[in-house]
Amino acid sequence: MPLIPKIGSLEQIFLSKAMEAAEKGEGVTFLDFVGTGITEENIDQIVQNLRNGMFGSDDDKSLKEDA
Repeated sequence: MPLIPKIGSLEQIFLSKAMEAAEKGEGVTFLDFVGTGITEENIDQIVQNLRNGMFGSDDDKSLKEDA
């Protein structure tokens, strides 16, 4: 079961908009996120968080702790 970011988190907002654009065969820029809390300065960190699984998830309790 893949982890999905918590609803309302910056990672979830980014992922939702990116998936919508991908379905249309389009891409996204930081301008697509005006007013969401995602800015030109933090968009790279948000993408890194998604790549590395470093975000809050409603399923966090189902994960095993790593040593």
